[in-house]
Amino acid sequence: MKRKQPIYFILVLLAAMSLAGCSQKGSPQEAAASDEAAANNPAPVELSVWGRWEEATDQINETIGEFQRQYPNITVNYTNVPQYVTQIQAAISGEALPDIFGYHPNLPTSFLSNLGLIHEINDVLTVEEKAEYYEGTWSEGYTLIDGDTYGFPLFNPMRPSMMMYYNKTALQAAGLTESDIPKTWDELYAFSQKVRDNTNGKIYGLVVGVKEMSFLSSIITQMATAVTPEVSPNDSFNYRTGQYEYHSPGIVQGLEFFKSLQDAKLLHPNSLVMSYREGTTLMEEGQAVLTMDGSFLASQLNPANLENYGVAPLPTKDGAPQYAAFQGESRVSLFVSKSTKHYEEAKLFLSFLKDHLYSKLVRDGIEYSPVPSINEATKVNHPVAEQALKIQEDTFLLIPRPFEKNPDSLKVVVETSGKMPKTTLSDIAEGYLTGQIKDLNQQLTELSEESNKVFAEAIDKVNADKGNISQSDYAFPEWTPFTPYK
Repeated sequence: MKRKQPIYFILVLLAAMSLAGCSQKGSPQEAAASDEAAANNPAPVELSVWGRWEEATDQINETIGEFQRQYPNITVNYTNVPQYVTQIQAAISGEALPDIFGYHPNLPTSFLSNLGLIHEINDVLTVEEKAEYYEGTWSEGYTLIDGDTYGFPLFNPMRPSMMMYYNKTALQAAGLTESDIPKTWDELYAFSQKVRDNTNGKIYGLVVGVKEMSFLSSIITQMATAVTPEVSPNDSFNYRTGQYEYHSPGIVQGLEFFKSLQDAKLLHPNSLVMSYREGTTLMEEGQAVLTMDGSFLASQLNPANLENYGVAPLPTKDGAPQYAAFQGESRVSLFVSKSTKHYEEAKLFLSFLKDHLYSKLVRDGIEYSPVPSINEATKVNHPVAEQALKIQEDTFLLIPRPFEKNPDSLKVVVETSGKMPKTTLSDIAEGYLTGQIKDLNQQLTELSEESNKVFAEAIDKVNADKGNISQSDYAFPEWTPFTPYK
């Protein structure tokens, strides 16, 4: 009897467990109902999303609200992050990247992919859906790495171009009309003189808040394409010679022109100490007739007074054509962190953006979407933005793409990341306009030489690591500027 007792207790225990299981799950029908209830009421999930496009905050938040109503278990916490690169780098160091975050040119897709920081998103969009996007959107090194999709396009890839906005009331107060809006540098100089003289100095012809000098660099390099179109406004790289050329005549002459406006007291005196948004505000208030800004400004003008504003292309030397460069890439896109614990929810959110955010961006004049059919089907409910987006569309030009010619150029991007000269074009522009730099051409030439040295060393390092690329892969002598490169 004593030997059989353990077996008896085991049988009793198994019976008890069986009864307990039945009491918990009930019948198979009840178990199925329980599983269905769990599927319909999934566990709460929070997605953290970091962006850097303040102009689209309202539209993104509106879309998030719609998403959360459809998927109440998913909370999306969206943040416009200041000092974006610094914050992303800190998040990388602390292994605390958000679930979804935005692209920045200082943190290339290839760089993030090589570090294993971003998740491929091949299953977010179908092949048919991808075909709806602008040609070139799915480009190696930007949205794709080795054919796999990593970047989800957010805005039209052809953005932003710089342009000139004006206040019609201030224009009229200066005794001028819209036909007087300048198209050349000489006309802008004379226009500013007339505004000053006709208003006894109460109104300036031009204000450009350039405290963030990178903003002025964007204006200068775009206007410079009218003088030296072979030098890309994106990176001051000469795509006919395959070399950096910060000392190009277009850039030198553009900075000299701005200095002449400042020296003649024709540029609003606070321009150097104001942000570009503060400069825009002075134009809106009528303290200046003109300001220069990106296409994204239009949607942020006072909606109660839109009829008072107009927009025109940037003036150029002698009125020659200008362009903003496009290489087929999507520079405003989202990544999913490799470390996310909520990939399925992140994928669901990105897919939702295509169907619900894109049309809002167009509707409110923030930006054209990356899908042409949506742009064509959506009315822009903003007359100034509609005009600005048209100017932007006419300004962009497809230029040569080294990464299509030789994929190893993407490795060169990684090797140059963080190694380019600490002194930038923006630093030199600031030093020149404040009088600290006297020999502009010398400083720009040195910047070109130092940049080309880093570039050459990166090529050598890639080749030493079994790569096969040369400086000639970056030269397109057959390219005719202002003709879209095919």
